[in-house]
Amino acid sequence: MCPNGNAQPTLIIRTEFLFPILACFQSLKGFYLAVATLAAQFFLVWIFNRVPWFYNYSASGQINAPERTFFGVPVTGANADSWATYLFCLIILTVCGIVARNLTRGSIGRKWMAIRDMDIAAEIIGVNPLSAKLSAFAVSSFFIGISGALFFGVYLGAVEVGEAFGINKSFLVLFMIIIGGLGSIFGSFAGAAFLVLLPVLLKNLFVAGLGWQPDLATHLEFMIVGGLIILFLVVEPHGIAQLWRLAKEKLRLWPFPY
Repeated sequence: MCPNGNAQPTLIIRTEFLFPILACFQSLKGFYLAVATLAAQFFLVWIFNRVPWFYNYSASGQINAPERTFFGVPVTGANADSWATYLFCLIILTVCGIVARNLTRGSIGRKWMAIRDMDIAAEIIGVNPLSAKLSAFAVSSFFIGISGALFFGVYLGAVEVGEAFGINKSFLVLFMIIIGGLGSIFGSFAGAAFLVLLPVLLKNLFVAGLGWQPDLATHLEFMIVGGLIILFLVVEPHGIAQLWRLAKEKLRLWPFPY
């Protein structure tokens, strides 16, 4: 947030840093490209902590979200009700989901799919790999910027850059995509729901149900989630989205599999 309380265009800041990085990393593919761009986060967090403008010239380095209303209903700040913040985030999530779905169905989405499936063949038929990758990262940065703004302004209300948006949060988002399924909008929702709800269910099972110690339950949660990530990478790389597609096909043919 800037001194007058207005939100900053995080998309512009993020993509301006990513453009020269991606120009160097355009030969990388898949997870190698994703991990390579994670290195930029350390540089960005360092800048955000060193330049006072990014944390509103606060002496403590903490950024506080101002109170904002949506059609007269407070959605940020201490006066915001939980139902209002939930519905506000749900509306933005629905709009972003519709926009992302339409993008994947258009020409730009087909270019992304062509680069994802086989970049050499896509380049032969006239798709520019660099522009396709840059546009994919620009659009994804736009959506992740919206989610970060909602996470800070609506959910947390006050953050410190190095703590709220550290490397652990980036890995959590990456694991959501891995478990949910790469290249699938439904997989993004499924992976996010899975990694958010699973720790809650495991904690209730281990602590409330079995009476185990909270620290032991926390370690077991990490082990189970890590094991599931390895399992999905080995057994089903396309994640929950592929399992959902297979289940729908079987249900469509049931009880006559032929």
